[in-house]
Parts: sequence; structure tokens; C-alpha cells
Amino acid sequence: MNSQSLAVALALALIVNGTCLSQQAPTLTGQPWMNTSLAPDLRADMVMKQLTLDEKIQLVHGIGWGPLVPGSPIPPDNNGGAGEVQGIPRLGIPSLQQADSAVGIRMAAQQSRYATLLPSVLAAASSWDTEAAHLYGDVIGRELRAQGFNQSIGGGVNLARDPRNGRLFEYAGEDPVLAGVTVGHVIRGVQDNHIMGDIKHYALNDQETGRTVVDARISKKAARESDLLAFELGIRIGQPSSVMCSYNKVMGDWACENDWLLNHVLKGAWHFPGFVVSDWDGTHSTEKAAMAGLDMQMPGEEYFGEALKQAVTAGRVPLRRLDDMVHRLLRSMFSAGVIDHPPIPRSVIDPFRGLEDAQRIAEESIVLLKNDGTLPLNLGAVHSIAVIGAHADVGVLSGGGSAQVDAPGGNAISPTTTFESVRGEPSCNLMTAPTPPPRRRSRKLRMSP
Repeated sequence: MNSQSLAVALALALIVNGTCLSQQAPTLTGQPWMNTSLAPDLRADMVMKQLTLDEKIQLVHGIGWGPLVPGSPIPPDNNGGAGEVQGIPRLGIPSLQQADSAVGIRMAAQQSRYATLLPSVLAAASSWDTEAAHLYGDVIGRELRAQGFNQSIGGGVNLARDPRNGRLFEYAGEDPVLAGVTVGHVIRGVQDNHIMGDIKHYALNDQETGRTVVDARISKKAARESDLLAFELGIRIGQPSSVMCSYNKVMGDWACENDWLLNHVLKGAWHFPGFVVSDWDGTHSTEKAAMAGLDMQMPGEEYFGEALKQAVTAGRVPLRRLDDMVHRLLRSMFSAGVIDHPPIPRSVIDPFRGLEDAQRIAEESIVLLKNDGTLPLNLGAVHSIAVIGAHADVGVLSGGGSAQVDAPGGNAISPTTTFESVRGEPSCNLMTAPTPPPRRRSRKLRMSP
């Protein structure tokens, strides 16, 4: 290359580089919080300085029931999930697109999407396998990402104190150590996909019947050594973005406005840096809830919308408390990577990979304390297997509500399922009990997380 050609090449390179620099400058200079080398807390502080009071209020409550209740207002950017908190586009802060995802992504079928239906969380805990638990969360996280969500609102770790609990299929059993470790690794699997994780329902929400009126009475010492121990381990291992407070009362105060639970234990003793979000319609006040440690009301704005703005303006809720709410949310968004790695464009999930992962988790969950030779079954000697129970003929894998996942292909078991022969051995028929009469079901208008 002659000197003239070299000069032209250098000039072109300078022009191109100058153009690139000019395109990047506004992002680095005008929005320094987009610098990924900075700590999440520092980045959150930078954004806080740019927010107006109205924008801060906007970030601490949801839009309402949205697609969960027909006729509710739905913003144009809504992703069809359980909840949404509208972001601040002018500052590059995306909306929170939240999805129920205890055993897979709820409402996927309604959005013409596919979601893997995983075994129960109880099965994952039965494996005593942290890798299987991490895989459980990874399936949920990568499918949430593919579908355009950026926050999971799963992570149930309430203890099985009563077999009639009503939601044990999405919890991890009665042992606080096993439950906390299992769910902690599930959360890590979710967040490894740059999806914000959650742990719930904080705390002592150990029954569904009367959950909105029951008052859990337990000594603080006993609570710390049982139910709260599961949360503590899950939070330490998983480091979730949020903690969802429960519907019930604890020692006289609603869980979502319980100063001891939220301020003293969660944010004080455990130094939790993320935000506390209410279960859907689990907020009961403005000032008391805000001062007790609740950071976000879901799904709407009755208490943390205009009412909170007036309380802040009047000085009944200090501005520093509102700033703390918003900072916790922003810090979590930066820490999880949902701002630096937004889940767009959407992609199609791999259903075969999901099936393989779900099968692996299910197989790992089949654990015997003692095998006296019963397993593996000798298919040459076994001619039939009886499956007995109210839903033995349909193979129900999830229990409804916010954990319901409608997997394509229908029920896992049909009344005349046949196991094919394995390695040349004879096949065996799966015989099931007769279909029970239909049950009367009460009409449920809202399916809460």
C-alpha cells in the first residue's frame, strides 16, 4: 500500500471511529448509569437523581389486574403476565413484566406460547440434588426470557406444616434446611438467565384456607428456627431480587405491614438489599405498610399510588423512605441484568430440551430411603400397576391457581396408558381407577400469585 492509499485508509478509519464514538457518547455521558462496570447500588443512585416524584411513585405499584381480569386497563407494552410495573423509558428503565412461574410459566397457553410443565417443587426437593434444583430454575428462567418476561414471581418456600395446606406442590417440604437450600438453588438457576428472581410467601403462610384472615401465632425464636430459617437460607443462596410478603397476619399484624418481619428480620438481621413486593391485593394501608418495609404494592395503586404521594408530600412518609423503595427496585434490576440484557427479541423455546430437563428432574426425585430389592421393577414379573387416587386417571401435575401450567398434549396419563417394552422385556399395562364424579367448584374470579 502506497503512502496516499494509507492516508486515505487512516482517514476513513478515523471517520468511522469518530461516528461510533459520537453515537456512544450520549449513552455514556447522558446516562452514566448504563456503565456496566459500576456497582448496582451506584447505578441506582445515579438514576434516583434524575427521577421526579411522580416517576418514583410510578415505580412502586403495578398497573392493576391487567389480563388477569377481563376489562382491566392494559398498557400497550404489556406482556400478558400476572403483573406489570411501568418503567421510565426516558432513562432506559424498562417495565417489570412479571410472570407466575412456580412450576413453569403460567398463562403461556393464553398467549399462544409454549411452556414446560415441570414436576412439583416438592419433587425437586425430594432429590436432595442442588444441581437438579438449579436446572429447575434454569428451565423457568430461560423460558421466561424467551417469552419476553424479566421477573419471576415463583420461589415458594413455605413449610409443609399441614398436609391440607393447598399449595404443597409448589413448596419444598417440611424441613427448613432442605426447603431453603432447594429453593435457593432454584432462584440461582432463574437469575442466571438475567431474570429477576423472587422468594415467597413471607411468612408463615402455611395454609390456603382462610389465608386472608388467619393470624399465625408463634414465638420469634421458634419462627427463626423453622419457617424463617427456610427463607434465610433461600435468600442467602439465591440472592433473589424480591421477597413477596404473604396474605396472612403474623402475631397480630398483616405480613405486608409487619415491622418485625420486614424491617427487623429481613432488612435488618439478614441485610436483604432487594425489594419487598406484596402478594396480589395483600396490601392493607399506605403509611403503616410503607414504614413497616413494604416497597411495592401489587397489582394496583390503591395504597401506593396517589395516596402514597400525598403522604410523602405531607411528610407522613419521609421522602427518604420512598427513595429507599425505588432504590431497592433499581438496584435489583441492575444486579439481575434485566437492564443490560433485556429479554428481547422474543424467541421460541425448545420444547424437546424442556421435556428432557423435566424428565431428568422427575427421575432424580425418585429416591428411596432403603431399597430392599423392590426397584428396579422386573417387568417380566410385573403385569400391571395400579394408580389409585381422585385424579389417577388424568395425571394432574399441577394444582391450579398461579401455579397452573397447561402443557400441550393434554394430560400426562390417559386411562389406558401402556408402557412399551424396555430392552426386549414384556410391556405392562397401567390400570387406573374409575373416573370419580365431577366435583362442585366455586367460581373464582381472581387467581392470585
